[in-house]
Amino acid sequence: MVAEPPEHQSDSVPRPPLRISDAERERVVNRLKTGCEEGRLTLDEFSERVAATYAARTEADLSVVVADLPATTAAPVPAMTTAAPPGRRATRWTVGIMSGARQRGRYRLHGTTNAVAFWGGCELDLRSAEVEGTEVEINAVAVMGGVDIVVPEGIAVELTGFALFGGRNLRIKDVPVLPGSPVIRVRAFALMGGVTVKSKPSHPAPPTSAVPAVPSVPAVPSVPVEAARPSASVVDTAAAGDDEALKDLRSAAAPDGTVTIMFTDIEGFSGITERLGSRQATEVLQEHNDLIRGEVAASGGYEVKSQGDGFMLAFNGATRALRCAVGIQQGLARYNGHHANVPVRVRIGMHTGEAIRSADDFLGGAVILAARITREANGGEILVSSVLKQLCDLSGEFDFGDGREVALKGLSDKRWVYPVVWDGRP
Repeated sequence: MVAEPPEHQSDSVPRPPLRISDAERERVVNRLKTGCEEGRLTLDEFSERVAATYAARTEADLSVVVADLPATTAAPVPAMTTAAPPGRRATRWTVGIMSGARQRGRYRLHGTTNAVAFWGGCELDLRSAEVEGTEVEINAVAVMGGVDIVVPEGIAVELTGFALFGGRNLRIKDVPVLPGSPVIRVRAFALMGGVTVKSKPSHPAPPTSAVPAVPSVPAVPSVPVEAARPSASVVDTAAAGDDEALKDLRSAAAPDGTVTIMFTDIEGFSGITERLGSRQATEVLQEHNDLIRGEVAASGGYEVKSQGDGFMLAFNGATRALRCAVGIQQGLARYNGHHANVPVRVRIGMHTGEAIRSADDFLGGAVILAARITREANGGEILVSSVLKQLCDLSGEFDFGDGREVALKGLSDKRWVYPVVWDGRP
């Protein structure tokens, strides 16, 4: 039997999909631009889909990007027309007078909007906003207060205006501007206050949505964030004696082999999550994490582990560790001054022990003791062991409150623990 020539078999061999051209990608970007101008897409959705368009290689890749958009759209609404479409009111004012005001989630912006903070704060998060037209103008007025404006990365922003005994700041990540994206023009007026415009990565997609998302659209790479609340925090894990929480602490140990262990834990974070929802609670958690990591880096500490809403940290000196703990609580106090509606209160527990041993028993005991002291602390409190207090007493740098004798789980004898005075109160 004579085999057929290869050319006769070509019909049975599947052909690879044809690759698309740059011109085809540009046509899809223009279609997405029109969808954004009409309010069909939020800024987050627009930026994600533009990224997916430029990453597309075939017609099938492009088709999923615009699968839920009409095949043809009407002419875009001019940016400065007098009214939004019927039944879709645009947000015109966000006012915080001796209080806080926020615009988040899916809301509509059209033409001009105003943000006024007087002895208070305003926040406009534009990442999930529906922006009609090719530009939006924001008049931001801060009098002894602050206005924060958040935009997705890759959106063009212009900041003008003036500040008297105040400031205006533009903190936009240096990334290419997304083609066809609307322009955000901010006119800032600050009197003994501040106006800040900053970019952040797109929101993570919510678990459910009224309109099913297009499953095949690639997401824009973003900085991963931790879950709002795992089942067990790092304090719970360490207090239970889980050896997995113990790392090699030699790099954080002092020359004499001692190390100071610090645990942090947010008080009532489950309640914060129920009050704000998972998305906003995750943002609060990220700000808390950034603050703690900044203090640890400045103090020369070592992050052993981060899990849930807590940290396990190590330092090669008790005084250095205590300075870091005070810095964390003072930084959180400043944060809470600007977020009085949802304060973040962190309990901190500390102990100093030997780090370098031939066996893990002593090291495990020191870590467990620090974790269990943390459980005895209240929100906003730094609680230390008697050993750590004795090490820091000689420096005269710190003040301690009255000690209390506590029974710690798993230990036969009661232990003395001492609160650190960090806010000027006895």
